[in-house]
Amino acid sequence: MMKVSNGKTIRRLGWRSMKAARTRNLIAVLAIALTTVLFTSLFTIAMSINDGFQQSNFRQVGGFSHGGFKYLTEEQFNNLKDDPLIDQWGMRRFIGMPTEVPFNKSHVEVSYADANEAHWMYCDPVEGRLPQEGTDEAATDTHVLELLGVEPEIGARFTISFDVDGHTTTQTFTLCGWWEYDEAIVANHILIPESRADAILDEVGTVPPGEDGMTGSWNLDVMLKSGSRHIANDIAQILESHGYQDQSAGAPDYIHTGVNWGYTGAQLSDNLDPSVVIAVASMLLLIIFTGYLIIYNVFQISVTNDIRFYGLLKTIGTTPRQLRRIIRQQALTLSLAGIPLGLVLGWLIGGQLTPAIVSQLNGVVPMTSVSPVIFIGAALFSLVTVLLSCRKPGRIAGKVSPIEAVRYTEGGGIKRKTKKGRRGVSLLSMAWANLGRSRGKTAVTVTSLSLAVVLLTVTVNFTNGFDMDKYVSHFASSDFIVADAGQFQTGGDIFNTDMGIPQSVIDEINAQGGITDGGVIYGQTFDALEYVTEDWFRQNKEHFYTQEQMDNLIRLTGRNEEGLLADRIQLSGMSDFALDHLTVLEGDLSKLYEDGGRYVAAVYSDDDYGNPEMDSHWARLGDIVTVRYVEETEYVDPDTGIAYASPEDVPASANYVAQPVKYRDVEYEVAALVAVPISLSYRYYGADEFILNDQTFMQDSGTDSV
Repeated sequence: MMKVSNGKTIRRLGWRSMKAARTRNLIAVLAIALTTVLFTSLFTIAMSINDGFQQSNFRQVGGFSHGGFKYLTEEQFNNLKDDPLIDQWGMRRFIGMPTEVPFNKSHVEVSYADANEAHWMYCDPVEGRLPQEGTDEAATDTHVLELLGVEPEIGARFTISFDVDGHTTTQTFTLCGWWEYDEAIVANHILIPESRADAILDEVGTVPPGEDGMTGSWNLDVMLKSGSRHIANDIAQILESHGYQDQSAGAPDYIHTGVNWGYTGAQLSDNLDPSVVIAVASMLLLIIFTGYLIIYNVFQISVTNDIRFYGLLKTIGTTPRQLRRIIRQQALTLSLAGIPLGLVLGWLIGGQLTPAIVSQLNGVVPMTSVSPVIFIGAALFSLVTVLLSCRKPGRIAGKVSPIEAVRYTEGGGIKRKTKKGRRGVSLLSMAWANLGRSRGKTAVTVTSLSLAVVLLTVTVNFTNGFDMDKYVSHFASSDFIVADAGQFQTGGDIFNTDMGIPQSVIDEINAQGGITDGGVIYGQTFDALEYVTEDWFRQNKEHFYTQEQMDNLIRLTGRNEEGLLADRIQLSGMSDFALDHLTVLEGDLSKLYEDGGRYVAAVYSDDDYGNPEMDSHWARLGDIVTVRYVEETEYVDPDTGIAYASPEDVPASANYVAQPVKYRDVEYEVAALVAVPISLSYRYYGADEFILNDQTFMQDSGTDSV
């Protein structure tokens, strides 16, 4: 068999065949463009919703860096920042927070941030600029200026008192820039030069990271070269490359890290399961199949019309493979015209449809994505669809013999029984008969029309299926929550009797009318202990102490008769309304609705994505929890054995162990394991937490602070 170089001839045949059927070419280009419009508009809408959803998440997170490394030393910061996996980095050093009026209801942080970090935290001045080193300048947002009673004018002076690692300082700054306040962002910022930050730390005598473990320390936020697809893995790899880890807290090589949960890529990788993969794959296959049928119809009709031409080509020696190449060449040539047209029209249509769809998704920022992924993805999908669509028509052209081609008619191989009837010929009967000539073609046409309706229905259901109540339930459990301002302030005071809501306020609220349901949560204002094993004591506190500090803490911690270690315990009493909003992980809450019942629910933590962390508590279903309600305590020096009435009486150079001398022990059975919405929680952590029935709580503790 001799090979002949005839590629140029085949291309010429294909091109001339196309020129002879201009109307068909126009229809084919429109079909390809229509399919590309479908892909592009869907991708534009999907990417725009994704980008808008991410922006809403970023505002709640407080920034859009991929992730970060927290509470570093300067040496650790310099080691990590130039890692090859990092595309860009930003640095921030937290200095302090004001908590007194007028900032008792606003979370404001005083810190240094470089230009990258400021941008990622949405601190881009709309007027002025960021502060310069060696000056007393500061930049902040309009809300902070409003609280201070300062007009937003460059050069304005303002004075603010704030806490720095337990020390109060008062500082005066010159305003150098400001940005608009965004109520969705958790924290307001006052940004100062790093030189001023160091001066304030020196003034109050704080050496980073301070007694709180974070003041003045270096925080490194990063944008990764690989994007947001696997942030956690990249951050772990960066740590490993420099001899650090983020799993065993308290170890010398431990570094605390964070992953920005606002990125849908991070959420998807965290929640990826077979059902999600199947749903996404099914949707993509449905879209591709719909486009395939549209273009397949056009090429099938084209081949049917030109079947005699292909038969004649076979009589002069054209092989089936060469016929398939002619059809594929025509398809690719038509794609060069149809795909770009479809990309432009699809993006314009998607951009117009996105605001209408996003308007149904409250809380999503309206925006039209211009991601290259839209155009690259739509073009590839369209090209693959075209190539798939011309495969079968190409096989039909390649298989037909020259003799069959001359007498070929659509559906000609099917023999049917005919029967005589008295009914005459009508438009309906002619249409029905025409549909029966090629049942395969009829089935394809009906299927393609049906799939278009299916796609529309799926899109409508997706849009209407967004449950705003479910989305908001993670952040709020009721329309209003009333508490002391300190309850909502990050880093605020531990709940105490002064923070309780007076009954007169509760009565006044109820008298307003319009309340359909509600309830109260009673907070702990008394000393209470549990006794736990040393292993759990270490595990529960390893995030806060080094190994040496932990050993010393255990030495200074009291034990009971069984040798178990005394530990703080966090209790709350919940009415039925609050209990209804708990997420039950295991067990049954029904026993906690019984007034006076000796049952508790053990509170478990969850991660940024709502997944319960089942190692965050020692208690399991059916366990007995002994709560020691402490009424009187003495403070004993373990070295001398001398007891003191209060910690203030202990000499500054001495240590002490707190020992209960008057107390009541009450036993409870664990009826359920639960997660508590943040809106109903204490908003601080560090102790094992249990929930009681509200009446049981008041009866056993003798307190009733709401």
